[in-house]
Amino acid sequence: MATVFSHIISKRFSQEYENITTDSLAFILQNSQSARNGMMKLIRGVIPDMPELRFRTQQTTRQTKNIIRPDMVGMDDEGKPRVFIENKFWAGLTDKQPNSYLTQLAEYTNPAKPTILLVVVPEAREHIVWNDLNLRLKEDGISVRERETSSGRIVYSITTGIGPILAVTSWTRLLLSLDDEVAEDPTARRDLFQLRALCDEAESNDFVPISPAMVSDQRTPAFILQLNSIVQASIHKAVNDDVLNLSGTAPRAKWDRIGRYANISPGKAIGFYLGVNFRLWKTYGRTPLWLVFSDSQWGRARQVMSLLEPWADKEGIFTKLVDDEFVVAIDMPFGEEKDEVIKSVVERLKEITYVLRELTVQPVKTE
Repeated sequence: MATVFSHIISKRFSQEYENITTDSLAFILQNSQSARNGMMKLIRGVIPDMPELRFRTQQTTRQTKNIIRPDMVGMDDEGKPRVFIENKFWAGLTDKQPNSYLTQLAEYTNPAKPTILLVVVPEAREHIVWNDLNLRLKEDGISVRERETSSGRIVYSITTGIGPILAVTSWTRLLLSLDDEVAEDPTARRDLFQLRALCDEAESNDFVPISPAMVSDQRTPAFILQLNSIVQASIHKAVNDDVLNLSGTAPRAKWDRIGRYANISPGKAIGFYLGVNFRLWKTYGRTPLWLVFSDSQWGRARQVMSLLEPWADKEGIFTKLVDDEFVVAIDMPFGEEKDEVIKSVVERLKEITYVLRELTVQPVKTE
């Protein structure tokens, strides 16, 4: 249910959802002991003996090489950080998340004083954000150990090899934890109602009013054109490398995607759509580039899925069956020149075609 507060934010400040919800949550925790009790119960679902904490927002902390700024910090009575809380809605991870945050927390971690990086996301993003977090850990060689929590409101939890615990929960679960404790606190209950309405608004897929900044930002069309050039150049290189062939296929744009169809070489035993998929990009966030295998004799989505899923799980690549189409995220390297990005995309296509080689050799026969 919308409130005046959530209505104004969605109309005027929709680009600031994460900052405003963080400040609102901090206000509630700073002014209500019962709300703090709820937050501590959530945190103690990860570390049962965590002492009482004071919560502050946007606390800048300095590492040897990095300056990081967690959305919220929970500090113990010695003024030492024990919990970093990073709040997300639809924004992706920054370059420093989670590894720089974990490295900073590791400076305050010991067996007597465990620490937590808690990432709060919409329920719809729990799995994809968790995959992205684990991929970042793997890229930096940070080992992990699975762990159990005593709270059903902590979705995922692991102990990292450098010390801190990494955990994920949702806004819904966090707010329920607070709601359990504020029944006798009418002021906190009213404030929490406002925050819940704001979170519901931020998580919804409703139309976001167009702002002058959105329209005048020429970086948006420039980025879309850049992505399209990467798709075209990657397909051209893949054809030259005999990874793909374009026989009988064509470029195709729809309302939610721009790209083209292609066949896996040799022959035309199986094919897919490769391009910028706006709907998948918006829903899962991970990358703008996607392979889409249709549920047809040509795309053979479920047979492709049976082969690619085990490989993708092992490699940390996101895949999903969406409306009978099997989709594969094509991750792009950050901070690289165009040629390196194209090379990375083509290498991923080579890996996928190798896994699917038995399908290309033995196409399914029709009755």
